[in-house]
Amino acid sequence: MRSRALATALLALALSGCAGVAPPQAPLHYARKLDVSTSDISTACGELYQLTAFPPPPRKDVETLQATASAAVEKLAGVYHRNRNWIYQGASVATIVNQARAMLRGCGLKRAAEELKRATAHR
Repeated sequence: MRSRALATALLALALSGCAGVAPPQAPLHYARKLDVSTSDISTACGELYQLTAFPPPPRKDVETLQATASAAVEKLAGVYHRNRNWIYQGASVATIVNQARAMLRGCGLKRAAEELKRATAHR
């Protein structure tokens, strides 16, 4: 009887630790898109920081980085609309979108940040 009570208590303890079913991981195809889009955003920001270290930055180079960031935003928003709750590298797609917007604003790619905001606005 004592072992049965102990087993029941352990089972209840184990189940209480479960907060529910974790959201699914992003499927491989979409995980690749997330990888490419976040990498492109990070690279564009890094390159813009380098260009602006000694102002004024060449306008053509800034426009190229804006275009690169915009293309990455389009990919990222596409995955967001597919499933904003997918998990990729420990974060939800919605969280990744918010982090990407903050990064784009912070590095000066404000147009791309606004494009991402509009593209992921709830409809």
